[in-house]
Amino acid sequence: MSTSAHSQNEAARRFELGNRAYDARDFTTAAHHYADAARLQPHDGQSWINLGLSLLQANDPARAREALERAVALAPGQLKPLALLAAAMQRSGAGEAEQIPVLEQVLALSPGAVDMRLQLATSQFGIGEYGKAHEHLKRVLELAPDNLIARWQRLQMPEAIVARDPAAREQYLARWRSGMGWFEALDWSDPRIAAQAADTLVCATNFYLAYLGLPLVAEQKRNAGVLRKLARAAYPALSDLAARPIGNRRRKLAVFSASLNAHSVSRIWSSTLLALPSDDFELAAFHPGTVEDASTANWRARVSRFEHGQRSPEAWIIALRAYSPDIVLFPDIGMDRTTQAVAALRHAPVQVAAWGHPVTSGLETIDYFLGADACEPDDAATHYSERLIRLPHLGCYLDPPAATKQPVRRAANDGTFRFVCAQSADKLHPAHDALFARVLQASAHARLDILCNARAATTVDELADRLRAELAKHGVDFDSRCRVHAKLAATEYRRFLDHADACLDSLDFSGGITSLDSLWRALPIVTLPGALMRGRQTCGMLRLLGVGELVATDRDDYVRIATRLAQDAAWRDALAQRIDAAKTTLYRDDAAVAALAAFLRTVEPPVAPSGPPDS
Repeated sequence: MSTSAHSQNEAARRFELGNRAYDARDFTTAAHHYADAARLQPHDGQSWINLGLSLLQANDPARAREALERAVALAPGQLKPLALLAAAMQRSGAGEAEQIPVLEQVLALSPGAVDMRLQLATSQFGIGEYGKAHEHLKRVLELAPDNLIARWQRLQMPEAIVARDPAAREQYLARWRSGMGWFEALDWSDPRIAAQAADTLVCATNFYLAYLGLPLVAEQKRNAGVLRKLARAAYPALSDLAARPIGNRRRKLAVFSASLNAHSVSRIWSSTLLALPSDDFELAAFHPGTVEDASTANWRARVSRFEHGQRSPEAWIIALRAYSPDIVLFPDIGMDRTTQAVAALRHAPVQVAAWGHPVTSGLETIDYFLGADACEPDDAATHYSERLIRLPHLGCYLDPPAATKQPVRRAANDGTFRFVCAQSADKLHPAHDALFARVLQASAHARLDILCNARAATTVDELADRLRAELAKHGVDFDSRCRVHAKLAATEYRRFLDHADACLDSLDFSGGITSLDSLWRALPIVTLPGALMRGRQTCGMLRLLGVGELVATDRDDYVRIATRLAQDAAWRDALAQRIDAAKTTLYRDDAAVAALAAFLRTVEPPVAPSGPPDS
């Protein structure tokens, strides 16, 4: 027998052994045999397909992707390997931009593939192409009207990151309320509904509801109620843990966040939580993310247990409960889909949210909300479903950035006064257009750079077009006086701040970390505080620094302050000097840590309201 014939026979034998192992659900052994078959006959696409499928079943999506890429290369126009490759890419954490061309090929071959169309919509949301994503959701609902994922994404995600006008924001909220009503009317005992619950729970958060400038506590509670039903349907074996007293012993505190890597949330909360006294608290960190950096390394080195990686919410719940925490602290509910799913159930006697995302969770499983006293309005307690704990000042222990040069007059040699607005496109709703136009109209030598942190060019273009039209109404040439910048590298972002003269804050949802970065550079910031904590972060910082004259009382006052900054160099420089002298008071706040420790050291499960006597 020739070597070639022997190789073919051995490949066939291995392929058959792989089939038997696969049928017996021994996917690891099946993958071993299919890998041998593919090695012996590398041009046999079916061996690569079966290898990829086995590896997917064995929960090894990265190696599955490699095998399926070989299969696609051997048969570029074949549906099955393309569809499997798309699934492997999603499960292995491939970037959305990588997934999109593969998914588009699948849909060209199979336009009715609902799951692939949903994956494409999710990927397009991920890169900021919201309009295209909604087109695919519309088609999914034509094909499958009861598809929960499509309906959940459609109600949670706006048609565009940049609202074209105020009516678009009103329409989004109306669609949200209507869509939530559809979910509230579902029969959750229907097995067809339960079968979709796990995937629906992690397909979108209520992130954009927070950007409408309204408390919407009732809406947040409605959202939370559906999340609870989804979680119970998705994980029927993982019901809420029963309440138990904690007592006076050293308490086990679990921190659960996808933002423990270098992230704005981590910058606020990592040093705060790691500063808690170890005699009183044993800390564990649960990080449902894949990024490893200096921040995650710091957590890993400082806590008794550090869990990290890409897992299902169910797996995270099991890991969290295995730790048996007394308190679970979620710094940023509403930012991450896995965190949302985990927070929808109770895993500890006390569960706490914090202002890493300064919005109520609405969840009955979250007992307390850690707020910043300097930023909360007098009626703040009414803005939360949780009991609000007003920690002193900013409520956190911040590590100061590296030292920067002493503040100097930054105006350019050509006399241009440089305003920067370092706020994301999500925050810059249409009311900003006339405000910024008036500022530029009043100071002919000023220009404005908007660092909108957008990933998609369409977002930058839509924001620029909307601003261009409004500036023109005020006789201001957009192209020479204003520029909208896409997401910048950290060095470029810092360069813009280093060369700015002053900052313009956003309305309704102010700067947080960006305001801290600006104030560290002694940059005056013009702000107009909103009704909610998320619209008052910059205001709180400025008042703590003793420069309350930068806090406007209304939009006319905002324009007045900005105009004076641009035209009165002495006043601007005096403010910069005062900010520079006081800025360290925002950092390493021992009072905030002491207050947090006192709360966590003594808190017990809230007493449930008494119900009617048992009959």
